[in-house]
Amino acid sequence: MKARQHYYFFTTVIVVSILLLFAHEFLPDALRKRIFQFPEIDTIGHLTSFFILTWVSHSVIKLSLPFCIPLLIFYGALTEIGQSFLGYRSGELGDFIADVVGISLFVLAKWLYITLFRKND
Repeated sequence: MKARQHYYFFTTVIVVSILLLFAHEFLPDALRKRIFQFPEIDTIGHLTSFFILTWVSHSVIKLSLPFCIPLLIFYGALTEIGQSFLGYRSGELGDFIADVVGISLFVLAKWLYITLFRKND
């Protein structure tokens, strides 16, 4: 991606993240209770955050994918293990799997972009 594309994508991610963080203030009470009591909201958050973390690590920080993928999988495992030792959090295998799926979705998106949309030079 070019610098301008990174800027637009990163700006979009920040705006959407801020809107999601403050969604509880803008939504009607009935809808807010329904969404935030949805049991898989945490898993969706893990998947989304690791997709974005992989994108930032690879595209913005410029880590290579062969280095970035195992590093982020290790980081995801470490966070879940650390959470299992906290009294107010619990480390869950489902969250770790969501982390790995988020990383894998970025790799798939990157591969599709390179395969389908990159112009042959």
